Amino acid sequence: MYPNRFKILFIFFSLLFIGIVIRLFQLQVIECDKYRGISNNRRITTSLLETIRGSIFDRNGRMLAVDRHTFDVSVHYNYLLYCYFTHTDTMPPRIADLKVHKNTQKTCKECHGNQDIWLERLSKLLEIPQAKLLDNAEQIVKRVERLKQSVEQRSGRKIRIKEEVDHHPVVSDVAWEKVIQIETQQDNFPGIRIVPKSKRIYPEQELASHIIGHTGKLTEDEWKKYSNDWNNYVLTSHTTNNETASTLYDGYMKNDLVGRTGVEAQYEKELRGMRGKRFEEITCKGSQIEKTILERPSISGNDIYLTIDSQIQAHAESLLGTYSGSIIVIDPWTGEILAMANNPRFNLNMFNKNFSELISHPSKPFLNRAIQGTLPPGSVFKIITAIAALDTDQIDTQTAFKCQGSVHYKNTILRCWLNYGHGSISIKDAIAYSCNVFFFEIAKALQGKHLYAYAKLFGIGEKTGVDLPYEKRGSMPRAATTVSAMNIAIGQGTLLTTPLQLIRAFAAIANGGTLVQPHVLLKVTNSEGKTVQVFKPENERKISLQPSILTMMQTSLQGVVTYGTGKGKGLDVYKVAGKTGTAETGHKNDNHAWFVGYAPYDNPRYCFLILIEHTPKHASEITCPLAEKLLSHLFPEITQAS
Repeated sequence: MYPNRFKILFIFFSLLFIGIVIRLFQLQVIECDKYRGISNNRRITTSLLETIRGSIFDRNGRMLAVDRHTFDVSVHYNYLLYCYFTHTDTMPPRIADLKVHKNTQKTCKECHGNQDIWLERLSKLLEIPQAKLLDNAEQIVKRVERLKQSVEQRSGRKIRIKEEVDHHPVVSDVAWEKVIQIETQQDNFPGIRIVPKSKRIYPEQELASHIIGHTGKLTEDEWKKYSNDWNNYVLTSHTTNNETASTLYDGYMKNDLVGRTGVEAQYEKELRGMRGKRFEEITCKGSQIEKTILERPSISGNDIYLTIDSQIQAHAESLLGTYSGSIIVIDPWTGEILAMANNPRFNLNMFNKNFSELISHPSKPFLNRAIQGTLPPGSVFKIITAIAALDTDQIDTQTAFKCQGSVHYKNTILRCWLNYGHGSISIKDAIAYSCNVFFFEIAKALQGKHLYAYAKLFGIGEKTGVDLPYEKRGSMPRAATTVSAMNIAIGQGTLLTTPLQLIRAFAAIANGGTLVQPHVLLKVTNSEGKTVQVFKPENERKISLQPSILTMMQTSLQGVVTYGTGKGKGLDVYKVAGKTGTAETGHKNDNHAWFVGYAPYDNPRYCFLILIEHTPKHASEITCPLAEKLLSHLFPEITQAS
């Protein structure tokens, strides 16, 4: 119907097709050398951006750990290599044997003189001797050349390794003013790149060092594990149609810093940020950046707020002085740890510098004694022995035994700490005066079976579930003989507990029978300050006991302070209920001194523990005065009134 229209369309598309073919021929055949040259001289490179690790704060917002920006000045390897050659006349065979070098009479300086400009200019700007910069360049060159040689020997062929096209840091921690000068005058500093770095700073030095923990570099095996974890995360992202993680962010890199101990390790996933990426077009010959095509900023890690009160923590640490030991303060209702002081401690900012000295020190400064120190609890354990005896009807509140200073059982003599004895004594006074003989007699009836069961009921010999790594469980033995049971009944023998286990058990007495889960996490917030996580206890349980027994224990613990072993130590003014304990080590004049208690006894606000290791003194002599000083800080209104 329209024959001319079809002819016109046919001619148009034929000409268009011929034109496309001619253009493709021109690009791929005639001008191929031109575009091959452009392709060979320009590349798109991807560089990873540093991320900021989340900060750690105490419950009141006081900063305990933070990442600070520092800057490294890095120089491209080619500039380092030829600068090193021109100043030392040293050239490896792989370069000296190149045809271009054999066929020229020029010196290295004549050919590559522009590649040592950075040396003079950087030396002048940063006021660093050229010899020092050359020294750094030499170390880098030798390391890279060794690595290249090793790789080529293994593969059996010539290989260009990544380190040959990278920038390498020659100066660290450069002042911001100098960084600005380099960045704004890049033409004057060829081959130089400013690389931002993050440095972990601990503003409070030694404060809560065992709680906060430290970071360290990934090992090869750890990097592989973290890489696998990241790849699994990326796969999960794909299944949920989320491409962001895989295309724009990266996981861990070799030599990255990760949390090793404490909160830094426990909450690594929350603190760790996500690396961004920068896609740049560079000239291959000079490795100069032409332009940035795309940049995706890094995402900072989340911030951690701890239950720790820095003021209470600092006061507890000061009370320990030169003693080896631990002081813990917790909320008996929630399990929030307000202070967990250990001594010896270490300065987190000097950790890497002093590591060799600290790791071999006999005082074991890296040991978190509150959760890793396992010691016999001494008479503090008697409260659990008493509960077991009352709840199994082995005794009642009126049952009395006569203490004459010792007990004879078969061929064994077991002694009370008071040589002339306490006379006829019942449960309440036996706890207050800490009479060994009373509990020896109880143990004969209880045997090891009941002691073990009730100790487990209060969490002795098991981990508390505190959110800190490397917690130890201690040891709650099953007594095979009556003598063993008698020793365990007074907290001696092979019984070993951690301080946190004991304070948890006493918190259960204070709060009416709930075994809380101690924890240091208060909340996690994102970069906008929004709370994204709070601590949820997973290891909390109710202890099934007769209310009258708990009331009896609470009253007995008050008696320790008002007329028992803790009398006259200034604790009664704070309405303290607690128990002293002196655990023998088997060496003369060498004890572990304990005091565990809570205050005020009619409405407990704090549960606290004081442990002094390896002291010639008894608990009432050393831990009670420290407890009074601790309470004076916890209850300033009472201290001022008195």
